[in-house]
Amino acid sequence: MIGNLKILIRWMLQQGIYGSSQKALSNRLGYQESSFSQIINGHVPVSGRFVNKLCEMEPRINRDWLVNGQGEMLLPATHHEEVAPVVEEEGRFFGETVKGAKLYKRGDQLLMTVKHVPYACFGQFANLSDRLDPIHEDWSEETYEVDRVGKGNYLSFEVKGDSMDTGSRDSFEAGDRVLCRELERVFWRDPIRFHTRPYWVVVFDSSVLIKQMIGQDLNTGTLTFHSLNPSPEYHDFTLHEDDIRALYYVIKKKPKEVGY
Repeated sequence: MIGNLKILIRWMLQQGIYGSSQKALSNRLGYQESSFSQIINGHVPVSGRFVNKLCEMEPRINRDWLVNGQGEMLLPATHHEEVAPVVEEEGRFFGETVKGAKLYKRGDQLLMTVKHVPYACFGQFANLSDRLDPIHEDWSEETYEVDRVGKGNYLSFEVKGDSMDTGSRDSFEAGDRVLCRELERVFWRDPIRFHTRPYWVVVFDSSVLIKQMIGQDLNTGTLTFHSLNPSPEYHDFTLHEDDIRALYYVIKKKPKEVGY
């Protein structure tokens, strides 16, 4: 099976629509590059879940060929002509960032699909000991319409509680989903443009909160955060940068669908 798997992976990379590198392809499948490499090199067993992900990405893959070496690598047209690739539901696959965000074109729209941090993983996300990277195999994805794409690590977060809810359209309700981009620590000692990027996801201790950044003191290395809800329980607080695990600035809030 490993021999056929390597042939398939090589073919997928040659097509150029599944990712331009092994890392891009592994991220798109939801695996870290190291785990992906162990699988395709036979160091760990090929799971049914891994095969399913490949077949979902490319419906033409002949599972019998991949698993048992029977038939051809790709199914005849009659087997897949009614199966629309996943990318067609979102638009034409356009590319992928170094950090694994997938880009699609739908007419004049540019769409970005990123990993979504669910409620249940907030504590786990904040408590990881090395980097705050998503657990690609377990997390879902969310798609946003964007104006442009830059380098960096993009994630989707869900708003918890009502500390940022004022009842206005510009506030954040529980359940809202926001697209965020990480501000790497190397840039924290530069003046942060919080006047033009007011809303941030701040990760500290075991907390993952969305707040408005209202102050930065470069001399003391502190940042001050504010809740939009005027209730006294949501008071401003200041954190030293050494106590902050990660900072993500909010790019946009995903509009909610309204049914009539």
